[in-house]
Amino acid sequence: MSSLKDVLLYFFAIVLFILLGYFSNTLIGTKYSTDEIYKYLENNPEQIEGFIKKAELILENNNEQVTKKLVNQLRPYLENTEFYIGNPKGTKIVIEFFDYNCGYCKRVFSDLMDLVSEDSNLKIVLVELPVLGESSIIASKAALASHSQGKYFQMHQKLIRHQGKIDINAIKSYASELELDIDLLIDDINKADTKYIEENYIIADKLGINGTPTFLIGNEIIPGALDKSSFKNLLLANYN
Repeated sequence: MSSLKDVLLYFFAIVLFILLGYFSNTLIGTKYSTDEIYKYLENNPEQIEGFIKKAELILENNNEQVTKKLVNQLRPYLENTEFYIGNPKGTKIVIEFFDYNCGYCKRVFSDLMDLVSEDSNLKIVLVELPVLGESSIIASKAALASHSQGKYFQMHQKLIRHQGKIDINAIKSYASELELDIDLLIDDINKADTKYIEENYIIADKLGINGTPTFLIGNEIIPGALDKSSFKNLLLANYN
């Protein structure tokens, strides 16, 4: 008895063959009926794997084109934000989707800072994407609330370097170190409009981003932590 995988592969091949038959009909006028397609696959089962590989390649190319189009559509919104480090007019741009409780995000932060110090034409856009629970949401709200007191990046550094789960006590402690108005900060956190964060969730979903950190460099979407050498290679490939 055929396994489910075999059945699915067979079905997939049939669908592809029908599509190939359609394009053949359209371009060169050759007619293939569904029965003829079934018959061909039954008589030539060795061709199925080749059709599947071709279909995977078609889908991969199509997905790349769709992603590229989405990136270009969303780029103006992502790049023209107040939340960044580096040169505000830099033409080399790295967009990072991050979470303050993400260990990998914490790990790459020092490399990002090094890159900014080494390249005066680099801009790193910080996209708040709190996906690791309520603690992460509170941390993002705290960073955004600090922006109204002119110290977003200072709070960002404190939170991204924090060891352990971030809670309101840690936020108050960092606010004190940064000489923020703590009462105002807490009030802003409590009444914060989450529209910005919600929009980031929507953008991440459209781009197929489901974890942090994820980086957008040129038209490439790169999930996971990168080392400095990898960042440099990607920047060179996209902004040569």
